[in-house]
Amino acid sequence: MRRIIIGKVLTDVYNDIRNGEKAMDLKKHIIDTIKEWQLKIGYREGNMKLYYPGESLEALLGLTDAAQEQAAESLSHALLKFCDEAEPQLGRIKITGSYERYCLEIPPKGCAYVAGMVAEPEFLKRFLKEITKPGNTMEQMRECFAAYAAEKGTSYKEEGHAFYFTDENVEEYVYWVEENEFGLTYHRFTRADYERLK
Repeated sequence: MRRIIIGKVLTDVYNDIRNGEKAMDLKKHIIDTIKEWQLKIGYREGNMKLYYPGESLEALLGLTDAAQEQAAESLSHALLKFCDEAEPQLGRIKITGSYERYCLEIPPKGCAYVAGMVAEPEFLKRFLKEITKPGNTMEQMRECFAAYAAEKGTSYKEEGHAFYFTDENVEEYVYWVEENEFGLTYHRFTRADYERLK
């Protein structure tokens, strides 16, 4: 069983889209996260646990602000609806925890679906290969972004630790890369989340 901790910053939700589409944002984030970890450690049959604060799930599902007690009740209903909608592809997601920290347990069916039916993201695959090389440096990461941007006919931007492509259709995530005594580490953010962090 794998335990994956997901931080507060997750994915972009636009307030003017329909509830069904908002629910798909959570589904997409789940699929993206599972795929990312399958690229990192390989596919292993079993379930996967993803952890989300309640306020992050509210954002992913497009719920409005409310008092915490009311928000928790509204979120519980929204999560049940989401589980129904996601079940054909991801299986029956088991939800435990409380508003402070929910656990979404994706069953083996969902992990197998992602492994077999979801294509490997082209840039993420290349990025992971580069960042895990022994002795990697920030300069190598710049070269990785520059080369991919040139291939796709676009450009990339570097803002402090953040790297992203100017064309969101090439890659929608912002990569936050840091260097320490153990090498390079990274986090992925949606662009809207990155803007809120700036």
